[in-house]
Amino acid sequence: MFDGIFLSKIKKEFEILISGRLTKIIEIGDNDFIFEIRANHNNYNLLASFDTNYSRIHLTNKSYDKITNTKSFTLLLKKYIEGYFIDEIKQYSSDRVLVIKLTGYNEIKDKNSKYLIFEIMGRYSNLIITDSDYRIIDSLKHDGIGEYNRTILPNALYEFPKSDKINPLDLTIDELENELLNIKNPKELMNKFNGISLTLATSIFSYDLTYHVMYDYINSDIKPVIIEGLNQKLDFYYNPLNYKIIKEFDSLSNLLDEYYYEMDIKSKIKSKTDDLSNFINKQIKKHEAKIIKLEKELSDTSLMDSYKLYGELLLSYPNLKEKKKNIKILNYYDNTEINIILDEKYTIIDNSNKFYKKYQKIKNSIPYINEQINICNNEIEYFNLLKYQLTNSGLNEALEIQDELINNKYLFKNVKQTNKKNKIKLLTYIVDNTLISVGKNNIQNEYLTHKFAKSDEYLFHVKDAPGSHVVVHSNELNEELIRSASLLASYYSSQKDSSSVPVDYTKIKYIKKIPGKRNCFVTYTNQKTIYIDPDIDLINKMEIKK
Repeated sequence: MFDGIFLSKIKKEFEILISGRLTKIIEIGDNDFIFEIRANHNNYNLLASFDTNYSRIHLTNKSYDKITNTKSFTLLLKKYIEGYFIDEIKQYSSDRVLVIKLTGYNEIKDKNSKYLIFEIMGRYSNLIITDSDYRIIDSLKHDGIGEYNRTILPNALYEFPKSDKINPLDLTIDELENELLNIKNPKELMNKFNGISLTLATSIFSYDLTYHVMYDYINSDIKPVIIEGLNQKLDFYYNPLNYKIIKEFDSLSNLLDEYYYEMDIKSKIKSKTDDLSNFINKQIKKHEAKIIKLEKELSDTSLMDSYKLYGELLLSYPNLKEKKKNIKILNYYDNTEINIILDEKYTIIDNSNKFYKKYQKIKNSIPYINEQINICNNEIEYFNLLKYQLTNSGLNEALEIQDELINNKYLFKNVKQTNKKNKIKLLTYIVDNTLISVGKNNIQNEYLTHKFAKSDEYLFHVKDAPGSHVVVHSNELNEELIRSASLLASYYSSQKDSSSVPVDYTKIKYIKKIPGKRNCFVTYTNQKTIYIDPDIDLINKMEIKK
């Protein structure tokens, strides 16, 4: 729970940024930014999200896709504060408001200061840049006289959120005891003090000596955890309080990195791709249902041989022009008598011709049905591959999957989309001074394997399962390269949660496309196999090429 007390704790992790230089501002979502900061000879990424559901601020080690169409507000931030130095980082009261003071030189070389104000307040979250007198230059979200009865518009004087609540961080234990005398429940506690969430308030009221517990909690050292919070829902906090601990972390930033990363990425993908996952699942179900129908039609062909036999036996009847409802006739193949139901409107010979036509129709349909079943199986295989790839995609990879479906006529192109084709960007690691590239979808895999890689370089791929194409850009392998590439191939595959995963590797020149299948499916020869346990901690230690 990102409340004011949590912000006061994580703010201490930002102290390493003071005196650092803001080198770059990157837009990673409609309401999300990464601020690259060079401080004390190290590079840091400060992530700030102002999304209603995922608002937060923390240092991050995760990789996020850059938005290609940068909004005007981001360009304004770049103009005013890129290259500036961080002088001060402070929290307003115990509220969810963080203020960073930056100092630098403007276009005419005059030294000046700016304030970057982060309001991490759920649906009211906002990012505001002001001059040294707190005059608003611009904000991510404009608001007339809205929440807290203040104006967030260019040229207005910035006002901090007004509140009658008490800042508990300023109180001694005796002062806190006095303030808690008439507080009877968690809701009253939240209404009395600023920065207190329901998670914290509920935990405080589960003990006697409430004031003592509250003082200890808000002044305690951090122990970052994911907890089973209220109503058994997974939550996070700087301290486990009295909740069940699910996982512990070494910093609040690492805690937020893990808690939000996947759900945030999935949310961005869903909003930008019109719920691509739902479309892919529908395609899989559609073709599975079609196979059931086709297999039922195929089972009906069991009557085919009977129709042929009836047509042949009827020709042995002595009066072919007679009309009957049914006849009993000798089956001269096994000397048994067969009763054949006829259409009395037609003669015996006409009924015979009708049976032959039914036989021929069914016979002709079998290759078509089998062909359709094969097509459906290929489509299911293809969409299951896309399903796996989407679960491991960043935003740009998901958009590439969407482009692939548009190019293959599964989706119609949205009029809002541009015809601009973005350059394919591969995830590339550096191991033993050698580049190892990872393709994370069909477009990237095909480009990497069939266009970018050289014939004497090596492909690594998980054996007999969907996975990324991993290419070692070298014509020689050593143990470190083999283990590193195998580790990547096993982790970026559908077997990432398994152990002792088999990974094949061979030279690019031995890879061939499979006739009759899409280009994303390949076969290879001359391969060797290594078994390895996927380990994300080892991958996180590998150097990524910028």
